Amino acid sequence: MRSLRLLAAFAALMALSLPARADMQGDLDRCKFAGEFGKVDERIAACDRVINDSKATAQDRSAALSSRCGWWWTRQDLDRALSDCNEAIRLYSGNPGAYLNRGNAFLSKSDPERALGDFNAAIRLDPKSAWAYAARGNLYKNKSDLDRALADLDEAISLDPKYALALFSRGELHKGKGNFPQAMADMNESLRLDPNHAPAYFTRGQLSYMLGNNPAAIEDFTKSIRLDAENSAAYFSRGVAYYVVGGRVADAVADFRKALEVNPKDAYAAIWRDLAERRNGAPSHLAETAKQLDMTVWPAPVIRHFLGEANAEQTFAAAFDTDPKTKQAQTCEAHFYAGQSALLNKNRKEALRLFKLAADECPPSFIESTAAIAELIVLK
Repeated sequence: MRSLRLLAAFAALMALSLPARADMQGDLDRCKFAGEFGKVDERIAACDRVINDSKATAQDRSAALSSRCGWWWTRQDLDRALSDCNEAIRLYSGNPGAYLNRGNAFLSKSDPERALGDFNAAIRLDPKSAWAYAARGNLYKNKSDLDRALADLDEAISLDPKYALALFSRGELHKGKGNFPQAMADMNESLRLDPNHAPAYFTRGQLSYMLGNNPAAIEDFTKSIRLDAENSAAYFSRGVAYYVVGGRVADAVADFRKALEVNPKDAYAAIWRDLAERRNGAPSHLAETAKQLDMTVWPAPVIRHFLGEANAEQTFAAAFDTDPKTKQAQTCEAHFYAGQSALLNKNRKEALRLFKLAADECPPSFIESTAAIAELIVLK
């Protein structure tokens, strides 16, 4: 009889504890740092309930703390994020997500070495984590360690072929290395998986522009702007594509004007707006716009040239730099913009010479490279 009473009491206890456990599991699911990064307040509240539940196991509390660390990170509340991740690791040192989220927080605090240590720890604990490999790959990419970056991003995509952000990152890496066809393939696949990612449309637009497909570039820059209307670079890039494609100079002027509204300190948008306005027969606004710019750094010499405060030779001299890459970049730009100035002054022969120099010197990733080639096609 006593054993039957004990069994009945145990059954009653289980009946009470199962709904409570189910509620906690629901909160853990809602709290989890994954998927859509929306409704953060609700997700943090779910994490709070698990963390403050006296019945929660150490691993459950560690999981909730790790996720809450991630949500704080999305809000750039980095001190709270680090505090939660540290506590998550103290409670359960085998939690790979806590190391991954803490690594992201360290990276946001400009501490890449600690971030790398945490990403390594996350991979040791979970060698099948595509997210961890992608995070470490992006860190290597930012450090210009491109071979290691590519290896990690390849592994992330191998582990999760539907990882749109990893494909986007690998596409950017290939673009930076000048491997444009592979970059385009990765961007296409990334956008197939996530058709609402503004940066991917922007990067694919850049690739189309560099490959000479300006209509496709304009289409992608437009899609990027629809998803992120405050990206001044997208307006600027679309403006350049409008300018180069021909017959769309008025549209280019509008885009350069918008780029400057979003970012009044964009010297290149100021230069291209001046080029487009003058080509369109409109008054120049460069003198007024220059008041907002830093005229102590490049491309200030180009602006002075356009304002008539310096000649082409002085601009070429100002392009010199002791760093070979900087010298190449500034010299190629000096030749391109001097070519534009010659064209505006109806000196076709000099414009041809300067655009040829720019086309030969400018790296393919420079907007001036494609623009110089387009000008040469028209002039010849």
